[in-house]
Amino acid sequence: MSGEVEAVVLVWLNHTQDAPCLEAHLASRPEVVDAWWVAADSDAVVRVRCRDMAALDGLVRGLRHHAGAGRTSTHLVLRPFGPHKTRSWHEPLGSHPVTAHVAATAAAVH
Repeated sequence: MSGEVEAVVLVWLNHTQDAPCLEAHLASRPEVVDAWWVAADSDAVVRVRCRDMAALDGLVRGLRHHAGAGRTSTHLVLRPFGPHKTRSWHEPLGSHPVTAHVAATAAAVH
C-alpha cells in the first residue's frame, strides 16, 4: 500500500517515562496533526498524517523507542462520514465547529 495515510494512535506510557518525554517527541514530529491527553484506558491519543505506510510504521516505532510508549494501538482513518465537513489540514485545531470544543476544553483545563 502506498500513498498518504492518516491514523489515530492510542498511546500508553511505560511506567518509567513521564508525559514531558512524549510531549517533546511529538512536538518534534511534523507528521503529528493533533494530540490529546485523555481520561481513558490509554494515556494519549495522537492523530498523524504520514507520506506512506512505511513512514507510519517508523513513527509508531519511534513512539515506543524514543518517546516512552510502552504500548500503542494504531487505527487507520479510511474516510469521513456524516453531515460534518472535514476540517482542512491547514485549519488550526478549534477552528472547525466539530472540534472547537476540544480547544475550549483544553484551555479550561490548563
